[in-house]
Amino acid sequence: MNHEFSRENLIELIEAARDDEEMIGMIEQCLITFGEYHSAIFQAEIWLKLYNHKNMARNDYQEKAADMSSRRTICHNAVLSSVNILNRMAKQHGIPAIYSGTVSEEVPYRREVANAILGYVESVILERR
Repeated sequence: MNHEFSRENLIELIEAARDDEEMIGMIEQCLITFGEYHSAIFQAEIWLKLYNHKNMARNDYQEKAADMSSRRTICHNAVLSSVNILNRMAKQHGIPAIYSGTVSEEVPYRREVANAILGYVESVILERR
């Protein structure tokens, strides 16, 4: 089942927090993790396409590939935490969840959350001014 990231609920949360500088800052930090995750995926995928163990020492390649994978995982975990934070803030303000699915590090939930967040990030990029 695909769960959506609700832009409408996010906007409602932002409006509810408009006069609370600390809450706006927390929302901003949560949303920044989304872009960082998107970037980590892009960087890892590009790096893997550019390099292989033929054009760099095998150990160097394996170490760098592991580093890229680790960074992507760290960013993914930050996204999961951010979604939980946004959902909690929304609930505290009587707003439906920003993401309605299960937020967990377990498969398949982990991938479902990631796909919803990546879809949201891509929509923001496509609609940029």
